[in-house]
Amino acid sequence: MHGYRLDTSCSIFTAEAVAIYRALQLIDSNMPRKYCIYTDSMSVLEALENYNDRCHPVVCTILDITSRLYSKGLDIVFCWLPSHVGIIGNEQADSAAKSATTHLPLAVPISDMKRVIMHHIFTIWQESWNQQLDNKLHSVKPVIGAWPVMPMRRTDVKLTRLRIGHTRFTHRHLLFGEHAPECPSCNVSYTVHHILIDCPVFNHHRITFFNSSHLTLPDLVGEIPHQNLFAFIRRIGFLFLI
Repeated sequence: MHGYRLDTSCSIFTAEAVAIYRALQLIDSNMPRKYCIYTDSMSVLEALENYNDRCHPVVCTILDITSRLYSKGLDIVFCWLPSHVGIIGNEQADSAAKSATTHLPLAVPISDMKRVIMHHIFTIWQESWNQQLDNKLHSVKPVIGAWPVMPMRRTDVKLTRLRIGHTRFTHRHLLFGEHAPECPSCNVSYTVHHILIDCPVFNHHRITFFNSSHLTLPDLVGEIPHQNLFAFIRRIGFLFLI
């Protein structure tokens, strides 16, 4: 029973591929002619079957070794198992993997390093974003990441403007040097937040479309916008002013 440690930057896919690679190395140093390598990694087996120019480096090495062993007359079969449950020796294999102390010198694949670097960048970005509590978008999008795309671009554009709080109605005065539009009922400047959330003039419409007059921006324009959002802004006459 053999157990090895890889660099912590290596992906699960790399670790599973290395296990097959090590098995082939052991085969190369033994006398029997027929072997069956069992693995529960369907992704590695599919990669071995669908070779291309962007092949994972360990997969490429496996294919090279396998080809060489075939040329020496060895018969090698790869067999997929849905899991290791019920397989004799599974407990020993798990124990060997957990207690492994021997570090296997293996260059970390570029794809794995890219994943680690991107994770690190996103962590730093998220930590920075967590401090931007005064940013209008923070309450709507507290966790960084891509937004789900709306089916129609026109709808996507309007939703994005609502999320960042910039619309033609609330910000056109900046382009023309005019005074900011004010709500005649509340005597405050119109903002997206005021129109969607605060202004009591639209409370009965909020109850109609959202079953509540006590709402937050994330309720309406968050990761998954409220299904009645555009029906509401159409009813209050704001849709074509966005």
